[in-house]
Formats: sequence, structure tokens, C-alpha cells
Amino acid sequence: MSGFGVGLRATDPENGNGSLPKGLTGMNQPTRRLIRILTSVLMLCASLFVIAPQQMQAASPGRFAASPAERTVERPAGADYVCVYYVVKRGDTLTRIANSYHVTIQAIQRANGLRTTRIYVGQRLCIPRPTPSPGPEPTPSGPWYAEFWNNTEQSGSPVVVRTVSAINFDWGFGSPDPARVFADNFSARFIRTLTLQGGVYRFTFKVDDGIRVWIDNSVVYDQYAYVGQLNTQFDVEIAAGVRTIRVDYVERTGKALIALNFARVSGGGQPPPGGNNGPWHTEFFTNMELQGPPAAARTYNNLKFDWAGKSPVVGVPGAYWSARFSQFRYLGAGVYRFVVTSDDGVRVYVNDQLVIDRWGEQSARTWIGDIRLGAGTHAIRVEYLQVAGTSLIELYWQFLGG
Repeated sequence: MSGFGVGLRATDPENGNGSLPKGLTGMNQPTRRLIRILTSVLMLCASLFVIAPQQMQAASPGRFAASPAERTVERPAGADYVCVYYVVKRGDTLTRIANSYHVTIQAIQRANGLRTTRIYVGQRLCIPRPTPSPGPEPTPSGPWYAEFWNNTEQSGSPVVVRTVSAINFDWGFGSPDPARVFADNFSARFIRTLTLQGGVYRFTFKVDDGIRVWIDNSVVYDQYAYVGQLNTQFDVEIAAGVRTIRVDYVERTGKALIALNFARVSGGGQPPPGGNNGPWHTEFFTNMELQGPPAAARTYNNLKFDWAGKSPVVGVPGAYWSARFSQFRYLGAGVYRFVVTSDDGVRVYVNDQLVIDRWGEQSARTWIGDIRLGAGTHAIRVEYLQVAGTSLIELYWQFLGG
């Protein structure tokens, strides 16, 4: 194994089946035996750890095993398993990977043509899973019709289709279907059609990572690009009749979970002033012009804050900063009044139309702006400016009628 600086061949020179490298032939027999023992120990240790390809190349140029790309073995035709592919990370061992997927080390070795337990950072391994028994596709008889994809964009044909009684899953670091769905970078869609009374409905959910909610063909909530865990709720007015609710879900890395339910909370109109009117996707900037990348991002259920001149979040000072609050909200047709109190400046946009414009340094004041909207999903954006001293903002809206 020349990579460890010894340069001995695997044959035994004492039995005439090989010879020692030039420079070592003059050593006595005990010394040669000691070198062979040390070489064997080093080879055994090397087989127990993940070694980066570039490190192995530096340690053993020219004569070591093939690169990870060359060693990737595709599933042979007729095999009684399917592959869930895993890319080796630094610190991984075959034992750890096998335990994570509840398979044996030997099964991974056979599926990948590995003769030892040595693996490489960046190597793509086939984790063998039993071939699922073929059967008819389920009919959408349950409350939710669910589809799963091995990508984050719900593109192509789903790899799994089933019905579920509720959206309430915590897969941890695992997969909805280990034989067919990746543990990371997968997406799902849940669809349900039902008859609803007219009124305001409250959707409550806990999700990791992103989610998008549709009513019929309109998006009423969109945090599909979110990375991390969300635990929040939002209200939306839904007209009476047969409605289709669709929930798009995406898991990127780490834990995967989604739990969602909804209930009717009032007979009509919008949430009352002072109630939760979020969620608001919020970005904070350490300047007064909303420029550059945000210093922090948060999600809030309500736009009502009194920071009293202090820092709103870690990393943002108490003065000379700005923030942007945004959301998508389904609103019925009619005239809406937006009411905002702020110290200092504020701008309110609905579908990029400026409804309130009071940008600049000022004491706490209340401003009103009315706008007529058609039924549908509307983009609401609030921009806030803090110069110095007191810092507060509160916003709500009222439905004035058709």
C-alpha cells in the first residue's frame, strides 16, 4: 500500500513470491516483519474511516482505488430492490449510514460493489430498499389526495400517490416512503374538495420547511421558499359552495414535518381590528432605505409593535433602520380601509398600489387609506422607517362594503 510510505507489495517476499522495494532489501528479517505488520495495521485503520478523495490522492498517487464517480454502481436489471441514493458527507461511516436507513453494512456493500468499508466524501451510494409490491393506484376516496415528488418543484410524475385522512405528519429526518421518496429535497401536494359555508376560516399549521395554500385557483398563503420551521396561522374569507383546498409542501434538508387544520371562525367579513392579520413575512435592514440584503428575517402573526426605541431584533440597532412587512391575502370584492399608526415613517401598498404614504421622521400618528378590490388574492406590503426615539407601528384593515 504505497500511500502509507512503505511500498510493500501484498505478496510475501520470504516465500519467494515477491521482493521488497529497492532500498529495503538490506534490512534483516525482524525489521521486514515489523514493517509488514505496521502496514497491515495502517490498511485496516484506513478501511474504517471516510477519506476525502483529494486526501487519498495526495497520500497514494497513481495506484489507489478508483474515484467515487468511477465506483458508483447502478442497480442491476432484475434486482429485488430499489435504490435510495445517499451522498457521503465528511464524518460518515458505513455503520452510521446503515443504521440511519435500517439496513446492513453488507447490503450496502453488495449494492455498490464495495469490497471494503472504505467510503469517500462526495461518493453516491445506493441504499437498497425492498421493491414495493405493484398494485392499483389508490382512488381519491379519502379526505386528502396526496402526491409526492423526488424534487422540490413538484415537477414530472409523482413517485407516490395515496390518500390520507389528515395532514399531520412528522417524518423527523426520514422519508414519507423510504423505498421511493428521498429523505431530503422532496415535495408533496395535498388536495381536498368539500362543501363549505361562507365565512372567515382560520388555518393553523406547523411546517418544516415551506408551504403554499390555495383555495380553488387562488394562492391565499405563500411561504414555499421558507427554510426552517413555521408555527403560525392565518385567516381567509371563503365564499360558500364547493371549494378545493390545495396544500403544497417542500422539504429541503433536516427535519420534515407538516401539520395543518382549519376551522370557520366567523360568518363573514374580515378579522376584527386588533386581531391576528398575519402571517407577515418581515425583513429588517440596518439602513433607512430598505437597501441591500436584510440583516434579519422573521414571521409574525400580527403587525402591532412598540419597540420603545430599542432594537427590534438581534443585529439591528435601535435607531436608523427600516423594515418591510409583506403577505398575500385573499379578500372578497369591495372597499377596504387600511388604518396604520406609526412613529416614524410608513408606506402601505396593495398590489403595488400606494395606499398610504407618510415616509419621514415624525411623531406617532394614525393614517387612513381606502381602496376598492376585486375578489381574489392580493399582495399587501408595509414599509416602516425608524429614525430615532420612539419606534412603533400598528396596522389593520376594515371592510367597508361593496
